[in-house]
Amino acid sequence: MTLVRIKGRVVNGGECKGEAIVLTEPFSFIGDFDPETGLLTQQDSPLYGTSIAGKILVCPSGRGGTIAPFIAYLAAQKGNAPKAILCQRVEPLIAESAITINIPILDNFDCDPLKCIETGQQVEILENGEVVIG
Repeated sequence: MTLVRIKGRVVNGGECKGEAIVLTEPFSFIGDFDPETGLLTQQDSPLYGTSIAGKILVCPSGRGGTIAPFIAYLAAQKGNAPKAILCQRVEPLIAESAITINIPILDNFDCDPLKCIETGQQVEILENGEVVIG
C-alpha cells in the first residue's frame, strides 16, 4: 500500500489516527450534526446519517454561529465529536470549536485535502502538521 503525505498549517496541534469522513460543503456543528448521536443531519448530503464520532473530519471550511463550540463540547462529552478536523481553510468558528474540545485542526495544505483524501481512508495526523494518508 502506498502512503501519501501532505503538509498543512497547524491551527491546534495534536496527533491522532482514524478513518476520514470527507464533506464537500462547509461544516457546521449547528444543524449539520447531532451531538447526541454523532450523526450528520444534512438530508441533502450523500453522507446523511454517517457518524463523525471518533473520525477525522475533512471539509472545505466551517460555518455557523457562536454556539458551535458549545455544541462541539456537548458532543465531546458524549464521545460523539470528531478526532480531528482538516480544512481547505479554517474559519474562526470551526477553529474555536476544535480548540474548545482540544482536537487537532489543520488547513492550508500543499495538496487539497478534499482531493487527496477519500471517505473511509485511514489518516494519521502528526504534531508537525504532516498528514499521512493510506
